[in-house]
Amino acid sequence: MAGLLIPAVLARTLGRWTRIAAIGAVLGYAATGASTFMYAGLGWFTVVLTIWSLLLAGWLLGFAQRTAPREQAMGQRIAEVSHELRTPLTHILGFSEMIEKQIFGEVGARYVEYAGLIRKSGAHLLGLVNDLLDLSRIDAGKFEVQLGTFDVRVVVEDVVRVSVDSAEKKQIALGMLTPETALNVHADDRAVKRMLINTVSNAIKFTPEGGKVMVQASEVNGVLQLDTIDNGPGIPEAERDILGQAYERGSGGSRAEGTGLGLSLVRALAALHGGTLSFHEAPGGGALVRITLPVLSN
Repeated sequence: MAGLLIPAVLARTLGRWTRIAAIGAVLGYAATGASTFMYAGLGWFTVVLTIWSLLLAGWLLGFAQRTAPREQAMGQRIAEVSHELRTPLTHILGFSEMIEKQIFGEVGARYVEYAGLIRKSGAHLLGLVNDLLDLSRIDAGKFEVQLGTFDVRVVVEDVVRVSVDSAEKKQIALGMLTPETALNVHADDRAVKRMLINTVSNAIKFTPEGGKVMVQASEVNGVLQLDTIDNGPGIPEAERDILGQAYERGSGGSRAEGTGLGLSLVRALAALHGGTLSFHEAPGGGALVRITLPVLSN
C-alpha cells in the first residue's frame, strides 16, 4: 500500500524529476512483487526493497523541496537583473542613434561609424535581455497573453519589412507567401510577431550570402501554420529534438552569435497559445521551421 502511494506523491511534487523517480519506483515495486510470488523464501528481501523505496522517495521529496525554492529564486533574480539592464541599454541606444544621425552637429566619420556599432551592439544586448525577461515571466506563470482578433497577414508583412535590412546586408532574397483573403486569428499579436521575428532572424543568420528566406502563413487542417523556409545548410535530424530548448544550439551555432534563447522563447510563446514549434527539411534542401497555432477565428 505504501508503494502504491509513492508514485502519486512523486508525480505531484518532483516536477522534472518525476519521470526518473517514477521509473525507479515502478521497477523497485515490480521486483518486490515478483520476488513475493516467485521466491517466497526471500521474504526479508521484499521488506528491504520496500524500506529502500520509502527511503529513496523520502530523499527525493526532500531534495525537490530544497531545490524548488532555489530555482524560483534564481528565476526571480534573472528577471530582476534583466529588468534593470533594460533602462541603461535604452539610453545607450538613444544616445548612440543621436550621434550617428548627427542631430546636434556634425562629427567625424569615424565617430559616426563607432556610434552605429554601439547602437547595433546595444540592440543585440537588448534583444537578449528581453528574451531572458520574457522566458522568466513564462516560467513563473506571469506572462500575460493579451488575446485579440486580427489578420495575421499584417503581422507577416510587418516582420518581413523590419527584416529586410538585415537580409539585404547578406544579399538574401526575403519574401512572403500569404492567402489572398484575410486570415483572421484570435491570439496575442505581439507574441505572434515576436515568434516570427525570431524564426526569420534565425533563418537569415544561418543562410549563406545570396540565399533565400521565405515566410508563409496558411490554414492547414483548421489551424494556423507559420513556416519560415531557407535554403541554407538545414538542420540535422538528430538535433531537431533539442532545438527550442533554452541555451541549446545546433551544430551551426558555433558559426554565429547567439545564446539559443530565441527558439526557446518561440516554443514557449507557441505553447501559451496551445501550439507547437517543429523543425523539418525544406523542399529542395534547407531548413523549415514551423509554428502551428490553433488560433483561427471563425
